[in-house]
Amino acid sequence: MKKLYLGIDGGQSHTEAIIADENGVVLGRGTGGASNHAEIPGGRERLQNAVKDSIGAALENGDLPELTAAIFASAHCGMTGGAIYKEEIISAIIRAEKLTVGHDAPTALFGATAGKPGIAVIAGTGSVVFGVNEKQESARAGGLGYLFSDEGSGFWLATQMIRLAVKEHDDLIEKRGILELTLEFFGRGEIREITDDFYNGKISRDQIAALAERAHFAAAEGNQAIREQIYNGVEVLTASVKSVAKKLNFPMDFPVAGIGGMFRAALMNEFFKSSLAEKVSLARFVKPRFGPAIGALLLSYRQTEFKISEELLSNLESSSNGNE
Repeated sequence: MKKLYLGIDGGQSHTEAIIADENGVVLGRGTGGASNHAEIPGGRERLQNAVKDSIGAALENGDLPELTAAIFASAHCGMTGGAIYKEEIISAIIRAEKLTVGHDAPTALFGATAGKPGIAVIAGTGSVVFGVNEKQESARAGGLGYLFSDEGSGFWLATQMIRLAVKEHDDLIEKRGILELTLEFFGRGEIREITDDFYNGKISRDQIAALAERAHFAAAEGNQAIREQIYNGVEVLTASVKSVAKKLNFPMDFPVAGIGGMFRAALMNEFFKSSLAEKVSLARFVKPRFGPAIGALLLSYRQTEFKISEELLSNLESSSNGNE
């Protein structure tokens, strides 16, 4: 039987599992629910279900043994928020000769650069900037959660939108269509209904963050107030790249990859590329070669001292349709 390698990317919106053989041929992939906040009530069960569902779907899609019978040569799980509260839960589900559970930032970087040194700027529901140099030293900036950090993320932009909507409602600023846009998006008649429903748990953080996509459409159509907010978030992310690069003391130019839902918007890429070129001269803004789930798979290979060759990377590209 072929040896099986497993990579898992556990995020705030969904969890993805990828299974491949020793040649880098992807055999199956599957998705499950969110796997964050395992420490809160119901979080443990949510994490268990997300991991079981994603691996189970990957095994089924690859016509492989069921989860209770599958044994992996190696497995790496990159989880939002890191391994705290998660390692014990995951180790009871996955049978592997080698198993590691860590933060999702290294998996995102490892996938984006195919294991080479560089910096990943992750901006999805939350945000974090993470880098690794030639000496395998690492550094990060941000990523301390939606209350105190996460500038440039989807949730951050959405909350900036709601703050501006409140100010428009209270006649504190010039009306530029943000109140109307926000009310329409959430299907509410008054701005207080949105804030009250969030405080009372009727609107989730993910649902708030979803407003960011609508904000990008409005910005692309010319809403200057929203464009300013997007650019403000980009400025913090660029400053974070500069800080991480300084800590890692890159001796020459280095790649910087934008990862996550915010970078699906053309305006975000345009602003970030421009800001990076102006303020971090050694940085090269690059398109990620692979997504975070394959990054986790590559870390699964690496922890067995498996040689990650260009042939293996090419096999991953051809069998997984390239970037996820």
